[in-house]
Amino acid sequence: MLIYNKTTFQEGYNAITELDGVHSQMHMDFGILKLSRGAVFHSKEAKERAFLLMDGSIAFKYANKKNIAMRNSLLDELPHVLQVPKGAEVTLVAHEDSELCVQKAINNTDFEAVYYAPEHIRQQRFGEGTMQDSSTRIVRTVFDAKNATFSEMVLGEVINFPGKWSSYPPHKHPQPEIYHYRFPDAPSQGFGFGQVGENVYAIAHESTMIIDPWLVHPQVAAPGYPMYYIWMIAHTEGEKFGPNSRQFVDEHAWLLDPKVKIWKDTRSKE
Repeated sequence: MLIYNKTTFQEGYNAITELDGVHSQMHMDFGILKLSRGAVFHSKEAKERAFLLMDGSIAFKYANKKNIAMRNSLLDELPHVLQVPKGAEVTLVAHEDSELCVQKAINNTDFEAVYYAPEHIRQQRFGEGTMQDSSTRIVRTVFDAKNATFSEMVLGEVINFPGKWSSYPPHKHPQPEIYHYRFPDAPSQGFGFGQVGENVYAIAHESTMIIDPWLVHPQVAAPGYPMYYIWMIAHTEGEKFGPNSRQFVDEHAWLLDPKVKIWKDTRSKE
């Protein structure tokens, strides 16, 4: 299903999904944290947490450490992310007006806090060289089962090129997933479409997609509008999500072959 943000996010933490409340079937808390310049935000709770900087400048203070991060572009710059275990104290100080994605999950494993600078983040071009490059996109993975075995969450970003597809060919997995969308170059009119199971939704700036386990979820951005989205997954018992966890729908998996023949209009142009 799709959730629209009917009003502008307010100062402070804006909850979208809740472990013990709305959309609890996602098994994660997810929200947007807005901090005006000079604001201070404290976090300490019995959950694993990840703070992803979307825009602005933030001082991350944790475990007697301090990292100062700045980000001006969702499309052209990779994020800074802080991941901490349950009980850890975190203080965020906004040096400029800032916006962050906050993800939380139940995790009783104790681990050291991890700070992911842009150079630590895995960035790949998916779909390149296949399907006439109609689904080429940038996929950024901050952490998953490959590099964060201690975590109960997965966090990343996708840059869906204008007029192209992502999460394609259609795939599914046993874990619940959340997509949160932005249209950085055209927030008022940018749009795309997303399918969840048999339902198709029109995607707008600041909307959120709730994807239940085992439902396919291909996406497409309208021509002219680059579509950015954060993707968040909660691991399920015995089923941790990693690079090879996507299960492509059988009837569309043939498209993954780079040598596959796809119809192309060869008529002369007059």
